[in-house]
Amino acid sequence: MEQKGVGNRRGRKRISVTSLCIVNLCMIWFIPSVNAQTSSNGENFPLMNLGRVHVQHGDSHIVPQIHTLSLQNPNSGTIADLRSWRSRYVLHHHRHLRTVHGTVNIIGWGMLLPIGVIIARYYKKLPLQYNEWYSLHILCQVSGFLMGTIGWGLGLSLRHMNKHHAMSTHGILGTIIFTFATIQVLAICLQPREEHKCRKFWVIYHQLLGYALIVLIVANIFEGIDNQSPAKKWKLSYVAILGVLALIALALELLRWMIFHHSAAPTSAIE
Repeated sequence: MEQKGVGNRRGRKRISVTSLCIVNLCMIWFIPSVNAQTSSNGENFPLMNLGRVHVQHGDSHIVPQIHTLSLQNPNSGTIADLRSWRSRYVLHHHRHLRTVHGTVNIIGWGMLLPIGVIIARYYKKLPLQYNEWYSLHILCQVSGFLMGTIGWGLGLSLRHMNKHHAMSTHGILGTIIFTFATIQVLAICLQPREEHKCRKFWVIYHQLLGYALIVLIVANIFEGIDNQSPAKKWKLSYVAILGVLALIALALELLRWMIFHHSAAPTSAIE
């Protein structure tokens, strides 16, 4: 009887050990499946220090060791690299688009439109009369308007690429400039004839709106330069462009004043 009891206890111990092995195998099978599910959601849950499982039967203790397990995604490094590469590509694309936006706006709004104003003011009669001044004026204004429109569209795309869609001061001024420039272009097509009684009012409105547009353009370009990198080089470049245009306008204005004063002097002497 005693031998049978010992045999029964040994049999139950073997059954317990076998059951425990089955449980361990199930856990080993279950953990990778959890890893696959969590990795699909982009998560990584480590199971650290599971410790020991104590199984007590009778007078003996069976203490199987469970090694430290960690749920790690073997492809996480690849995913991180892909995400890093994608973020670098998006950042590079954003910087390139911002550079093109600034360059096109400076050439269109900041150079061609002021040159068109200089041609209209100084090449019509005094000091440099040029019969084709009107064609040059229209060419500069329309070319500047087209390039500025492209730059304005690029600015809108940059704003939509940003998570925050709030319109900045630079964007508001850019929209106002685009609106005024569109009115100026339409005004060229809808201008009254020379003999029309409203012609002089149209000329005053066209000139005042043109000068106001130049002031807004210069202010907005400096506002947008602060968003460029490096801003100092952009600012120095545009200051140099403005300096050249201002010197040309100043020289032509002095020449105009001298010619006008010289032509008015004989008339006053005759009187």
